[in-house]
Amino acid sequence: MTTHRYAIFDVFTDQALAGNPLAVVFGADDLDDVAMQAIAGEFNLSETVFISEPRGRDADYGLRIFTPREELPFAGHPTIGATIALTLASGASEGQRKRFVLEETVGDITADGRVNGPRHGSARFFAPKLPEQVGELPEFDGIAAALGLQPGDLLDTPVRGGIWSAGVPFAIVPVRDPARLAAINLDLSTFEQVFGGAEPVCALVVSKATLTEHTTDWRARMFGPHLGIVEDPATGGAAAAFAGLISEQGGLGEGEHGVDIYQGVEMGRPSLIRLRLKHEGGKLTDLMLGGDAVKIAEGELFTGDIR
Repeated sequence: MTTHRYAIFDVFTDQALAGNPLAVVFGADDLDDVAMQAIAGEFNLSETVFISEPRGRDADYGLRIFTPREELPFAGHPTIGATIALTLASGASEGQRKRFVLEETVGDITADGRVNGPRHGSARFFAPKLPEQVGELPEFDGIAAALGLQPGDLLDTPVRGGIWSAGVPFAIVPVRDPARLAAINLDLSTFEQVFGGAEPVCALVVSKATLTEHTTDWRARMFGPHLGIVEDPATGGAAAAFAGLISEQGGLGEGEHGVDIYQGVEMGRPSLIRLRLKHEGGKLTDLMLGGDAVKIAEGELFTGDIR
């Protein structure tokens, strides 16, 4: 009987049963695309990551990332979770770090993990692709109707939004304050009309965490119904895309800047994504994402009958 070891991690949190759950499947070299998609559908989490030997010569491991409906070329919470899973499995002692080169479809990613406890770790990685703007937002009236808000809720914000990508595109929609963020009542039919089409995009709705202008903390909610994810508790790929927007529109100066993004609060799954941005010559030159994860379950996956 063919089996694969797997573990479930709560990612972008240091507390069990918070953050964004992730299934990590080890030794996935013998699984084809159909099998991986079926397994991701069975777990039915926002993403499942499959760890295998790399195809290239420069990486330590290969990662394939699947939502319940399709494969993604890159995603932050599987990268963080897989790095911590590999670090914990390496036999590293508490406080010790391990560095890996991870081969994802978007490209090779340099990541390092730290053991914080028997089931708890932290990780960080350099974004494989700096974010860029790839489109403009739809009309505000349509966005507001899709989110169950008023058009004025999307105005008077520190940033103006747009469609940005660091490997996966996201429509980044700013709202006036956290109260408007909490008031979102998604209309799935209208959402599909506004953000769908030939190339549908997820929506990352953001607000400053407080009304204090000097804070670098943001609150966020992410919606991706076309991926089988009505709402996601923590979305590293969206945070990486958002880093491009705040780099260009957020008034950041030269040097390094730390930005914290709090997500999943409204779902009862609070998450914290840490960003580190470096500006040189008025441009974003480096982007690092970081976060914690806690292993909450592990077991064997019986894969011999998957077709």
